Amino acid sequence: MGKGLGFGKVAGWVDKASGYTLAIATTCTATGVRFVMQQELQDRNRMLLFIPAVLVSAWYGGVGPGIFAIFLGAFLCALILIPPITNVNFGDRTDQIGMALYFFVSFGVVALVHRERQEKHKRELAQQELEQLNQSLEARVLERTRELEVANRELEGFCYSVSHDLRTPTRAIVGNIHILIDDYGESLDEPIRQKLTRISRAALRLGDLVDALLTYARLAKAGLRRESVDLGALVATVAHRCADGLGASLIVERPSELIVTGDKAQLRTAVEAIVMNAVTYNKKGVDARLTMAFERTESDVVVSFRDNGIGFDTQYLHKIFEPFERLHRDDDYPGVGMGLANVARIAERHNGSVWAESTPGQGATFYLRLGNQDPVEFREPQLLSA
Repeated sequence: MGKGLGFGKVAGWVDKASGYTLAIATTCTATGVRFVMQQELQDRNRMLLFIPAVLVSAWYGGVGPGIFAIFLGAFLCALILIPPITNVNFGDRTDQIGMALYFFVSFGVVALVHRERQEKHKRELAQQELEQLNQSLEARVLERTRELEVANRELEGFCYSVSHDLRTPTRAIVGNIHILIDDYGESLDEPIRQKLTRISRAALRLGDLVDALLTYARLAKAGLRRESVDLGALVATVAHRCADGLGASLIVERPSELIVTGDKAQLRTAVEAIVMNAVTYNKKGVDARLTMAFERTESDVVVSFRDNGIGFDTQYLHKIFEPFERLHRDDDYPGVGMGLANVARIAERHNGSVWAESTPGQGATFYLRLGNQDPVEFREPQLLSA
């Protein structure tokens, strides 16, 4: 501690000494320049060159070196510049008036420079405080971000664990109810059979919710394996399987080839959700149709999926991409409300986004933007029936 204080004192003395050394150097320089120009200027403006010396001394050294430069300049002028050179002479009345003006201007310069130095010091302190505040704020933001990331990971892990653990009891409920109905169905009263059936349906819906939640949680935990994927062919395959599984008719119009870069498994999940949406919300008595197109924008690919379904009111647009949000009753259109939420998460993981346009009764168009894409070659679309 003592060594630190001693070093600080020495540093202060060195700083002060450098200020007075600068004052001596600048004042002597001004004296030498004025002495060399003595024949050209004669008795005019003897003190003029000393004012810049005072300014430099006060700016870099402070008030003390500035005042020292004032008196040193006056002394050197009286000793060297005002004849006779052998002794100190303040000259005639003109020289004395010039000397008085020199003192007046020089002290004013020192005062102004001192004020500016103080303002500069205040600005530097304010800048340092602002930088420290910014650093503190950035540290707090990073800390809060880490805490939020940890909380999100814990929440996602909790959702995954809960969803995974719920699958077994849910299946057990459905299986045991089916056993009861098969083994004792003839001996059960009709009201009891109906209640068991309702319990079975509710358990099946719970199972669907658990599966959907597991899929949503897996999207957050799974890594992203980027590869070239023919999205058009993927849509055709998924549409064929969905149409066969639901016993529905689905016409798909797609580009013959649409190569994108992304995780094939996740893109399949997104496409399944969009295709299932087109089939589920189709108009009754009309074959479902899904028209696929794409557009290149800089390094992104925007793929559109237009259906001919019932559409939706755009005032609810903010809800359709949220988990478990539905615009229709289960009795009218079955589902759990997780399909488009999965699409939104998949788009986000591919540095993209998803949005939709729709008019009630005239179908809907969903746009899937995938970022960081390679150039895509356009081919004429062809009709595929699934």
